[in-house]
Amino acid sequence: MTNYQFIIQKMKNLVSSFILFCFIPVCGQKSVHDSLKVYYQDSLMINKNFKDGTVPNKLTVKVINPCNAEKERFDGAVTIINATVKNKNYSDSILYNYPYAQSGLINLKTNNISNYDINKRHAVLIPFTYCGNWDNDTKVSYIIFYNHKKYLYHIKYYCGENNTCKINDNLNIKLKDLPTKLKLKVIKDLETKYNTSNDFQ
Repeated sequence: MTNYQFIIQKMKNLVSSFILFCFIPVCGQKSVHDSLKVYYQDSLMINKNFKDGTVPNKLTVKVINPCNAEKERFDGAVTIINATVKNKNYSDSILYNYPYAQSGLINLKTNNISNYDINKRHAVLIPFTYCGNWDNDTKVSYIIFYNHKKYLYHIKYYCGENNTCKINDNLNIKLKDLPTKLKLKVIKDLETKYNTSNDFQ
């Protein structure tokens, strides 16, 4: 009986050590490693105000190392987007560090940011693309804030030789977590704003 208890205790210790080993590195990870900050060159900041019901809200979107055609900057070591929605009672944000900055920087167009009232709640859609990606296969990414929830999606597209682009993704599966009315708005947004290769640049 003593040997059995000893074995059980050893197993508990091993399990505890394994959990501690796995848990600490994950919790200690940073979204952006400090060593990458030396590559920050410029940024784009967008502020928008809206009301969710009767409550005033502020949307702030910041892109670090955005696409910049004037400076012929289409790729780099790092490109990041950080979106925050805030009111007097609530605040939430999404930070996305694009892992393939060397093949294209985040390209955010202010006019493509939209908002809708859905079921008496406000939805904010923040689509962005990636300049420098001249392949036929490309994508649109979406940050969405709705009803105190946040979402991030990457929608695949295919652009043919005639510069016509079509969705190359199963949106019913990709957007399955969204409420139906919001999902339909996102699909309409995609079909309206991204039809030619120029829409991605």
